[in-house]
Amino acid sequence: MKKITIFIVWVIVIIAVFSYIYYNYKTKKSEIDSSNMIYKAAYEKEISGNDLATIINKALDSNEKNYIEKDSEGLYIENNETSIKIDLKFKQSDYVFPMEKIYANKVSEFIRLYGQAIFKCTKIEYHKKTKLVKYLYFQEV
Repeated sequence: MKKITIFIVWVIVIIAVFSYIYYNYKTKKSEIDSSNMIYKAAYEKEISGNDLATIINKALDSNEKNYIEKDSEGLYIENNETSIKIDLKFKQSDYVFPMEKIYANKVSEFIRLYGQAIFKCTKIEYHKKTKLVKYLYFQEV
């Protein structure tokens, strides 16, 4: 009788452990999907400069929240887990602008100048370890 009771307890413990691991996996996957949603929604779609400013603000906020370090030029340094970088290419320029330069020159000024312009995200990359978005490339259409 003791052996059967011990066996049943062990089965219950094993089921509880696997349930806990599965629940944590689903919760983590849901958090990643939620975090990536705004970025994935912009991929291969044409969006306004106003929407792009929102995406830039979200990326900057995420980098600050995750304590991503900056280099000597004020650009975020990739950390292979949670960092996000966004580059913008404007029609009238051959230079690719990082989001930090847009932020340094005031997002409100970007909205004033490019709020009605149309941009398209042509490249998206993910961190291998966390599956979070790590890079977005936008071009003015």
